[in-house]
Amino acid sequence: MLILSRKPNESLMIEMDGLEEPIEIIVTDLNANQVRLGIQAPQGCKILRKELWLTVQYNKQAAAAPAPASGVRGVASKLTGQETKPDGNA
Repeated sequence: MLILSRKPNESLMIEMDGLEEPIEIIVTDLNANQVRLGIQAPQGCKILRKELWLTVQYNKQAAAAPAPASGVRGVASKLTGQETKPDGNA
């Protein structure tokens, strides 16, 4: 991890392969327990707070996980009104 010190109105630049222009992060304000940042990035560059990014990653993993067979059978039996046995027969 790189740790930098910046004062208000100072910035840092991030260059990445594949991006035509760099990302600029500007310190806009400081107070006792908060830093306000401005971010200038190319259009199409997603910028998320870490807690939101983690939620998105968790939801992607949950959506990609296969549904358990018992869960599918339970939903099917509720839709059809028929009890489904463990062997899959009604």
